[in-house]
This record gives sequence, structure tokens and C-alpha cells, in this order.
Amino acid sequence: MVAAVTGIASQVGSLALGEGSSLALTASQVGVVAVYQFPADTGTSTQVGMVVLAESGPDALASQVQAIVVYRGRVYDPRIRAWTFTLDGHDYYVLRLGDISTLVYDTHAEQWYDWGSDTADIWKANTGQNWVGASSISGFYGSNIVCGDDVFGALYFLDTAQSQDEDPVYGSATQTPFERVVTGQLVKLDYDAQPCYEVQLLGAIGDNLDATLTDVTLETSDDSGNTYNDHGTITLSAGDYIARATWLSLGSIEAPGRLFKITDYGALQRIDSLYMKDNSK
Repeated sequence: MVAAVTGIASQVGSLALGEGSSLALTASQVGVVAVYQFPADTGTSTQVGMVVLAESGPDALASQVQAIVVYRGRVYDPRIRAWTFTLDGHDYYVLRLGDISTLVYDTHAEQWYDWGSDTADIWKANTGQNWVGASSISGFYGSNIVCGDDVFGALYFLDTAQSQDEDPVYGSATQTPFERVVTGQLVKLDYDAQPCYEVQLLGAIGDNLDATLTDVTLETSDDSGNTYNDHGTITLSAGDYIARATWLSLGSIEAPGRLFKITDYGALQRIDSLYMKDNSK
């Protein structure tokens, strides 16, 4: 019943209630009821709930089993949805491109971003707005921006102080870190190679929101992003404010230039710049 989706052990929670028996059971004695909740493509810890109620003894033959499955996933919706919100003095314009991706435009920074939940390209906030009347509770929830989920029917508040997404089931302690990716390019127009001895990341070093989310990875591409070279992962411990994230011996840069990609899951609240040894950035 789970073959239609991708699931791993950490993505599935189960509860089994049963009564054992020393005798073989007939078809009328075996019943299985399974309830699944997850999107049609893949399941994550915040997207999967499984409850199994069964009474069984020794192995039962296929002819001895009754199964009822209730399945709920994201309904196919090719429509484009647009909504806006204001956060930390920035106005954001959100475009949900059907079931393909979610694009977010920061009108202050004049930058487009890809926002998604967990490993999906779609942000689970399907629609939302600034709730002016929520000023009395916005301090508790982090902001007055309320969003709706089109799979679980849950409401969320956006909170910039959180490094992970909370589980949509009320009262659950499960949280899922999300991937943050920043890219920048050093353009090289001439044909002379430029050595890249090292680069150093400057930003909110040591200000980890979660002491378990400490890794920062650097990748580079010399072919316009078609392929990337992994230059390793650096651990930035919470409270270590004098630490430096430096990657050494990065070869040489030729035309048309090099793309730098920085990935973390909560180790950095802010990135100021990425400097080369000769102060090119």
C-alpha cells in the first residue's frame, strides 16, 4: 500500500494495536484498516501519518486479509495563485505556479527566490496575508502573517526566529529543517586564468538558532551551473563567534566565470559576503 510513494523509516510514523493468537485465523477473523496522509509524490515527517489497527496471529494468507485504505494527497491544481505579505519592512510577492514551484519576489532587495517545504519545490503556504487584528498574539507567534496549507487544512504563522518548520499536527514536537541556498557569480571576461587560493564567508557566525544545525557547504560551478564541485562542509558551532568559514585551494577561474553556491540548514541567520583572498567578491 506504500509502494506508490517514496518513504523512508524516518518519514513514517505508525501505531499498531493487536491481539495475538496461537491459532491460524480465517478471513472473517483478520481485518486491517490503514489511514495514510501524504502528498501524491513523496512523504516527509511532517506529511505522513499512519495508523494501523489489526488483530492477527500467525501469518495470514492473502485470501484471509481484508484491507481498507483511506488516502489523502495534494489535489492536482494547475492554477497560478498570487498573494502578498510584509515582513521585517520588506514587501513580498508570492507566485504559486500550480504544482511546479513557488517563486517569491522581495520588492526591497529586487530579488526572486525559490521557496519550498522540506525537499519539495512547492512552499506549503498556499495562500496568506498580514492579519492586522492579530497584533495581540503576533508576539507569541513571531509575526502577524497567517498562511493556509492546501494539504492538511492547517493555518501557520511565519516566524523568522524559527530555523525549522513545525509539524502541521497540533501539539506535535516534530520539526523539519529546510534547505537555504545562496548563489553568487564572479564574472571573468578575458581568457587569462585567475587563481582562487581561498574564499571566506562573512556573516552571522555563531548565531545558530539550533545547536544541532551547524553545517555549511560550498560548491562551485565553472560551466554556468550545469555541474558543481563540492569543496566540503564546515561546522559552525553555536556561540563560537570568532570562528571563520574558509575554503582553501579552489583552483583557477576562467571565462565565463565561476558560480559559488552556499548551502546550510540553519547554521546561518545572515550572509554578508563571500570574499576571495585578493578581496574580489
